[in-house]
Amino acid sequence: MVAVVADSAANLPGELARELGIEIVPMYLKFGERVYRDGTDLTPRDFYERLGRDREPASTSVPSPGDFLEAYRRTGQREILCVTVASSMSSSFQQASFAAERFEGKVEVLDSRSASMAEGFVAAEAARAAASGASLERVVGRAREVAARTRLLATVATFEFLRRSGRVTKLQAYAATMLDIKPVFEFRDGEAVPVARTRTRRRALAQIEGDTIRDAGAGPLHLAVIHAAAEEEACELLDRIAASAQVVEHLVTEVTPVIGTHTGPGLVGTAFYRD
Repeated sequence: MVAVVADSAANLPGELARELGIEIVPMYLKFGERVYRDGTDLTPRDFYERLGRDREPASTSVPSPGDFLEAYRRTGQREILCVTVASSMSSSFQQASFAAERFEGKVEVLDSRSASMAEGFVAAEAARAAASGASLERVVGRAREVAARTRLLATVATFEFLRRSGRVTKLQAYAATMLDIKPVFEFRDGEAVPVARTRTRRRALAQIEGDTIRDAGAGPLHLAVIHAAAEEEACELLDRIAASAQVVEHLVTEVTPVIGTHTGPGLVGTAFYRD
C-alpha cells in the first residue's frame, strides 16, 4: 500500500489524519531561545496569548531532511507520496526531496502550491486513493488533480503580524490600517494574490462566502473553513455556504501556530474544491 506524508502546514485535523493514515511532519516555531513543534507542543490559546505579549516576534522553520526521513520510515511502507506546502513560501519541498534521496524505497514529493487545508485536501484525497489500492502513480495523479482544482481564500483582522513576519512592509501595513482596509486574498499558484479590498470585516467575509459559492457551482463541494482564534465566525461562514451549495464534505479547523505566526488571530478563510 502507498503511504502519504504531509508537513504540518496542511492543517489536517488530528482525527482526520489518523483516520486516513497520513503521517504528519511538524514544522517548528521559535519564541526567543525555545523551539516548539508545530501543532504539538503549544495550544492555540497559549500561542496567541504569547504572540500578543512577546516583544520579540516568533519565527518559523521547516522540518529537516532527517525529520522527513524518520516520517517516511515510520509509515512502514516502501512507496510514499509526500505533500508539502508551496515551495514558493517554504523550503519544505526541498527538505522532503533531500530525504527522499536517502530513503530505502521510493518517494514522490509533491508541491501542493498552496497551504493550510488547500494542501490538506491534496493529502487527504491521495490517502483515500491509496486506501482503495491505487498504485503510487495513480495516487500521485489524484493528488495533482486535486491540487490543480483547490482554492484558498482568506482575510486577516490586522496587517500587524504580516508586517512582523516580513510578508508586507511597514508602510504597506500602516497605509492599510489608516484606510481601514480588510483585504481578501487568494492563494494562487504558490502566491498570495489580493482579490478584494473591502472596508469592513463583514464585507470581507461576505466576499469569501460569495466567491466560494460562485466557484462551487452546482457540483459537489469539499469545504474547509479555516480560522485563527475566530471559531464562531468560521462556523457561521460554514453554515451560510452550506445553505447555498451542495457540500458533501466539510470541516472547521484552526490553523497551526506556524501559519498563525504570519497572520495573527482573526484569520478566517475557505479551502475548497469541486468534484
